[in-house]
Amino acid sequence: MPSIFDIYAKFGGLIEDKGIIRLHGTDRKGIEEQTKGDWSQAVTPRDHELQMPVDMVVELQSRQVETFIFVKNHFEGSALRTITKVKELLP
Repeated sequence: MPSIFDIYAKFGGLIEDKGIIRLHGTDRKGIEEQTKGDWSQAVTPRDHELQMPVDMVVELQSRQVETFIFVKNHFEGSALRTITKVKELLP
């Protein structure tokens, strides 16, 4: 499956009303083994990747597109911690 960033670069201009960005991770089984069901810590930090979806949100909002980001625990190990990082990166 192509990266969300590649798809957005190609088709992002077609989004007019609402947008949803979903961060779900790449290795569900591996992260479940690392967390052992404790989703309170980011066990695989992906800080270097977070600016890209934030940039997408900023660009979409500049065009008055209502935008939502959904984060699964499997992205870094803690959706709540990832959401906090995203909020800190937003202008």
